[in-house]
Amino acid sequence: MKKKITKKRILLHGVLASLIVTSVLVSVGCGKKATPENLLNDVNKNLKEVKSVSANMNVTAEMEAESQTAGISMDMDVESTKKPAATHMKGSLSFKVSGSDRSTDVEVYAVEEDDELAAYTYANGEWSRSSSEDVENAIDENVFRSIGKANESFEKKEKLVDVNDKECFELEGEVEGKVLSAVIGEGMLNSFDPSGSLIDDEELAKKQIPCTIDIYKDTILPARIHVDLKEIAEEIYGESSGELEVKDYYVEINYHEYDKVDKIKVPGEALEATAGSSSFDFGDNVEDKGDKAGKENTPAKQSKELKEEWNSYTVQINDKVVTLPCKIEELEAAGLVLDTEDTAEDYVVNAGEYELVFFEDTYGNSLMVDMINQTEAPCKVGECLVGGIDVDSYSIGEGGLTVIFPGGIQIGSGEADVLSKYGETDDEYKDENYCSYSWYEDDSYDNRCQIQLETEGKTVNQMTLICHD
Repeated sequence: MKKKITKKRILLHGVLASLIVTSVLVSVGCGKKATPENLLNDVNKNLKEVKSVSANMNVTAEMEAESQTAGISMDMDVESTKKPAATHMKGSLSFKVSGSDRSTDVEVYAVEEDDELAAYTYANGEWSRSSSEDVENAIDENVFRSIGKANESFEKKEKLVDVNDKECFELEGEVEGKVLSAVIGEGMLNSFDPSGSLIDDEELAKKQIPCTIDIYKDTILPARIHVDLKEIAEEIYGESSGELEVKDYYVEINYHEYDKVDKIKVPGEALEATAGSSSFDFGDNVEDKGDKAGKENTPAKQSKELKEEWNSYTVQINDKVVTLPCKIEELEAAGLVLDTEDTAEDYVVNAGEYELVFFEDTYGNSLMVDMINQTEAPCKVGECLVGGIDVDSYSIGEGGLTVIFPGGIQIGSGEADVLSKYGETDDEYKDENYCSYSWYEDDSYDNRCQIQLETEGKTVNQMTLICHD
């Protein structure tokens, strides 16, 4: 029996250690069982077809120390469209300090505009405009892709629950604090706590946080996500102030409707109020888009070094062919860098575990990667090996990034080509939107290849290759 890597718990990029699913299961779609794995995999697939979503986001924190109460609450209605990437948020931001309450209306439009990402914000009675590194979007596929890859960590409740007057499956588990920003968005998190006084990013990143995910039974799409931060906040702030009591601390997103949002447009008063104003960058790592314009944006040709068999674990990235597991330097040589906003360079991975991270290129494309620690001691994520690569049509949609799996299979390849190259499958799933084929190494679940195709066109839109041994 080959040694298997223990899956690490991560918040909406990963989940609590394996729990046994109840023996009473409800059927869902094509005769499948409603297990956490099937539900989250189907959520991931169904989200790819979603064009827009309307939701409500509530972030609340209230603490008391020495009879003095302090709190902050953000309640925002959110509308997001995928193409073009745009978001409209409107609601209130309330503060409570020593018995004094005050509130302000907040409205934000985040849109693609004139070859840049622009954010128009209404606060304190006036509009301002700024450049943003990314458009915050309530349809964050990367979040649910990561959950789906670590699905066995969630436990499904036996009874259905009602959310927005609809029946829902409910999953419970824990998530890592380091990706809280993936749930509510980095820009929104900074707006909620600009001073860092309430949310200590470094401390929060190390914690495991209770999380509940509700999924609509009829559409198998997210209905609600609730992240309970109360116990973690008590632990974090109790260390620095033994007198502090956390009364409430949570993040909740309630997804109301899908594909009902019209095109999001910045209102005329916002454009007029900010006309002629100079924009500024939110972060230090905002890329100069002028650098991109002069770069060649054409796919690389297939290398002769790429093997034919899927279990050769060879992957071509641009002109570079790597063999999994490989060193991080090999991805860097192919033009990719670790997304340190998602995972810090000094993030520690325990022995025998792995961490899901993202690597990006200069065009804005990304790959999801398993960083595995095969040593007998904890080590930094950059010292781990690359044990898995996941790519889909959406994550490389900017162009300029070539990813080819063994046998020349890549995004856009046909079903017949995949099956002729990789042979008889070990597992198959098909529905009206997607079909998925999987191949496994003998005696190993971790070493595998999974190819997903659109049912209508029979072309590849997602590929995963993993070798942890």
